[in-house]
Amino acid sequence: MAKSSETLISFTLKYDGAGPVYWINDPAYFGIQDKDAVLHQGRTDEDGVVAFDFSLELKPGGAAPVFTGAFAHGSPAERFLYLGWRNAQMAFAQRLKIPLGSIGWDEVRRAQETGRSLVATLVDKNPKATSTGANIGGTRKVTWTVG
Repeated sequence: MAKSSETLISFTLKYDGAGPVYWINDPAYFGIQDKDAVLHQGRTDEDGVVAFDFSLELKPGGAAPVFTGAFAHGSPAERFLYLGWRNAQMAFAQRLKIPLGSIGWDEVRRAQETGRSLVATLVDKNPKATSTGANIGGTRKVTWTVG
């Protein structure tokens, strides 16, 4: 059975950063990760910012919005996105978690009413690595607004 288009929310996640310290500096090795660990490339603008456009399904009701779909990871209470980079062996060189929990019903309703996307920009200009050469990933909080 097809999902109603009213349950889909459009997103744009922008990455304004340098990438991990250690990785193959090639856009083919960078993307938003789906549940099958496939990286989906974004589009790069003239300033080098990479934008990822995608949609997530919205579960009805609840105290807070819960998003599902190919790019939504984690438990319902702690949904997040992954931005990932692969190395030459195709293992992940680094992954960043982008939380979705800060999105409230007001933002969701405004996005639905206007037909616009929820948009966030992750600024990550100074990547770090451990003394052993491992890239430091982790959670990166962003502010989601109706774009």
